[in-house]
Amino acid sequence: MRTAYSIFPEGAFHYGFGMGVMGVCAIIYAALNALAMQDLKRMIAYSSIAHMGFVLLGLASLTPEGMIGALYQMVSHGLIASLLFGVVGALQARTQDRLIENYSGLATSMPYYTTIAVMRFFSALGLPSFSSFVAELLVLLGAFQASSLPKWMGMIGAAGILLNAVYFVWTIQRVFFGDFSLRYPSWQPVLQDLNAREYILFIPLLLLVLLLGICPQLLLDLVTESANQLVTRIHIIGRENLEAILH
Repeated sequence: MRTAYSIFPEGAFHYGFGMGVMGVCAIIYAALNALAMQDLKRMIAYSSIAHMGFVLLGLASLTPEGMIGALYQMVSHGLIASLLFGVVGALQARTQDRLIENYSGLATSMPYYTTIAVMRFFSALGLPSFSSFVAELLVLLGAFQASSLPKWMGMIGAAGILLNAVYFVWTIQRVFFGDFSLRYPSWQPVLQDLNAREYILFIPLLLLVLLLGICPQLLLDLVTESANQLVTRIHIIGRENLEAILH
């Protein structure tokens, strides 16, 4: 975004449709893979690919909303992915296991861990008041307003959000709620709730995700002017250069 779009604005026009296709393919394909995963870490990894698909879709839109949404998604995802992998890391540190099917009803023995973990999953699936909601909303607005992209790309992006909700909510239901059970009873003594070090690691990140979701202007004020200038440059110089190259 900082280099290729500035040096080759005509390429942004010429390859915009292809980038949009790659973006929506990443959103749907990664979401379907995440839905099939039994390993928590792999599920989160595929969800990261789906989130990066929104970045591609926002960049391909060549609209101020899409560009700002792509930037917002990169910042938001950096925070949320750290939180999600932290959830898995805390569990793996206790049992050396990451399989979803090996846990059930963890809210019974680890209520504070469950509270923070569920909030992290909600932030990843894009609920209002979390940073990802703002990012994905801006990307979809940009995709629907883009003159160079068909409307079905925005529709597929919206469908991807629904798929994200399916596998995250399904994981919450299987791992944290229901009757308490473990694959190996020997794990029960080590499944202690969060310790002080984990609170220090997780709480600031969670607060940042909430802050950027509730007060998006904190980030929007920093990036809006630059994004608008980049979009203007692409539309003016990029169109001229592309017409000169093609004709």
